[in-house]
Amino acid sequence: MSWILAFLFAIPGFAGICLSMLKHQRKVFGRVLPEKQSRLYLRLGFGLVSASILWTMIAYGWSRGLVVSCGVAMLASVFVILLLTLCPTMTRFLIFLPRHKAE
Repeated sequence: MSWILAFLFAIPGFAGICLSMLKHQRKVFGRVLPEKQSRLYLRLGFGLVSASILWTMIAYGWSRGLVVSCGVAMLASVFVILLLTLCPTMTRFLIFLPRHKAE
């Protein structure tokens, strides 16, 4: 059951990585975000994905934890990709972002 917690870390992690890209920022927010905010999303994303991997390694051990983290990462990334494709504006809610006002 601890893979569920790793999955809950990985989803906003992959969403943060995606939202650091200009292409996805235009789709989700309708504009390009400042460079500082993009870097923040990238760091947040990598931090959460790393926390997900570490959590599975702690919960399942080194060998089985790597396998579980690969499965969790695959499921979370497919979920985020499908959400970006089908309903891009909902992606910002994965990392609990309010709607940004256009400037």
